[in-house]
Amino acid sequence: MMFDYIWLAAIAWFMGFFPLFEIYLAIPTAMGLGLDIVSAVFWSWLGNFIVIPFIVYFYKWLTKFNKIQTYFTKLENSTTSKKLRKGGFIMVLVGTPIFGSWAVAAAGRMIGMRRNKLYLSSAISIALYGVLIGILTQLGIDALFLS
Repeated sequence: MMFDYIWLAAIAWFMGFFPLFEIYLAIPTAMGLGLDIVSAVFWSWLGNFIVIPFIVYFYKWLTKFNKIQTYFTKLENSTTSKKLRKGGFIMVLVGTPIFGSWAVAAAGRMIGMRRNKLYLSSAISIALYGVLIGILTQLGIDALFLS
């Protein structure tokens, strides 16, 4: 039983961290596999949020990889970076679910946004969006199995 929980939490965390899944698919997948709503939201949120400090602290090391350097360069010149420069905290709050944690972290780092603002706005944004996804997923699961 405990191993099952750890396994499902790890899946939720990894999917939240991985750029192609992020929190959009991590929560519904974790819940579909049997993780409760609170755990699914928390572990997916943690995986998705940890990307932000990871990129901020390891930015220079990550840019040594050609594919990542190319990705970051595209982000630097993207609409995401331009909008983040103009909007700051509020734009990160609104933009994290839209653009994704990887993009917001890289763009925030590139434009020189203060870490505490980037962390706080991203954490709140991911949490709010995660709770919304969790609730909508739970309502869908309940509607599917209880009707």
